[in-house]
Amino acid sequence: MDLVEQLNYIFYPRTVAVIGASDDSRKIGYSSVRSLLDGGFKGKIYPVNPSVPELFGLAAYPSVKAIPGEVDLAVIAIPAELTLPVIEECAAKGVKGAIMFTSGFKELGTETGLDLQDRIRDVANKGGMKIVGPNCMGVLNTKINLNATFIPQLGSTRAGSVAVASQSGGLCLYIARALTDNNAGISQIISIGNRCNLYFDEIVRYFAEDEETKVIVLYIEGVERPRQLIAAAREVVRRKPIVAYKAGRWGELNQVSLSHTGVLAGNYEFYKAAFTQGGIMAVDNMTELIDTAKALAFQPPAPGNRVAVLSGPAGLGIIMADKCYELGLSLAEFSTATRQRLRQLISPLNPIDNPVDLAGGIGRNLDAWREILKVVLEDDGVDMIVTGFPYSTVAINLNKALLDISSHNQKPIAYVSVDSREREDIMEKTKLEESNIPVYPLPERAITGLAALVKYGRILRAVG
Repeated sequence: MDLVEQLNYIFYPRTVAVIGASDDSRKIGYSSVRSLLDGGFKGKIYPVNPSVPELFGLAAYPSVKAIPGEVDLAVIAIPAELTLPVIEECAAKGVKGAIMFTSGFKELGTETGLDLQDRIRDVANKGGMKIVGPNCMGVLNTKINLNATFIPQLGSTRAGSVAVASQSGGLCLYIARALTDNNAGISQIISIGNRCNLYFDEIVRYFAEDEETKVIVLYIEGVERPRQLIAAAREVVRRKPIVAYKAGRWGELNQVSLSHTGVLAGNYEFYKAAFTQGGIMAVDNMTELIDTAKALAFQPPAPGNRVAVLSGPAGLGIIMADKCYELGLSLAEFSTATRQRLRQLISPLNPIDNPVDLAGGIGRNLDAWREILKVVLEDDGVDMIVTGFPYSTVAINLNKALLDISSHNQKPIAYVSVDSREREDIMEKTKLEESNIPVYPLPERAITGLAALVKYGRILRAVG
């Protein structure tokens, strides 16, 4: 069985057994079943609890072996000391995937915890079973409404094309919420916890084959198999970008990382060098992670670093130009033909140098907005544009012009918008993102998104 087929039992199960299912709302066994039901999972759900015949209107079973037919995925929500015989039973049943929420293993740093996790790993490997965790939050797959976590609210995560693998369960929730709030969505999430026998490199290879995924995001505290991860990344980035946030950058935090998921954080400079070698795009903060993932999910890689800044008022363009220089992007130099055409379209009171001030003189002239965008995008000296207008009555026409030209354009575009409450303006911005034009609430964040597209373009050229 190859890796994709094996992990499909975890991400695309037909049947899920919840071991430790409970009707006590204070227990993880309760919220685990609730997550599957509330999320709308269409496969079969088998609560496993020897004390009751029924839970949530579903027939309950005393053990995994008592379940009729095959079980693809076992969700385990029982104390650590009870897990080994359950894993042995799952292996005997032929279960190919398991999610272990339970803590009390490698992360404790004790001989008992390490030994128990090693024994579980050996049983799983012998039975051909991959384990997510232990000490994890679980798995989410928006494609099939699978919320195999103990957080029912994750079922409302916006569907999209960003896949996330994280050592921290809490960060999975944060990233899912942040991407949803920024109108970018999730394809799949996996909280891998202690990594019993499933590692970052394997998940990267799996996400590379997933048709719903365009961007891979990693939250990393430490990696046991760095060489395998870098080798996998170098192959995968030819097809999909990989974005990584490395936490635990300071030596004083190594012990915190160890007690979290059982691995030392390691030297940050080593990780940065390794990421560069593998074509992985490192980010320095969570805002950058969200803005980068959104840009990569919505727009193509940039052919170069030359940006055309079209804004109203001029101050907005100056801020974006400053951020371009900070991130190593260049302001495009317009051709003579472009400048001449812009002079015909823009008020003579406005400069036509880059950044271009579009405030005043254009107003609601949709044809003029459309022609300005077309002229600039057709300039061979322009690799991408960023634009925005804070006044909603005028911005609506800019939005419409962007929609008109987006289907015929191959160069990256980013849009800056204020938080308007006018219904028509909101609808137009929604249409922009439905057409894969990312909308950012602040000018600096839009430039961060464009910089990510430049980085990925360079990575593609470097790896061939």
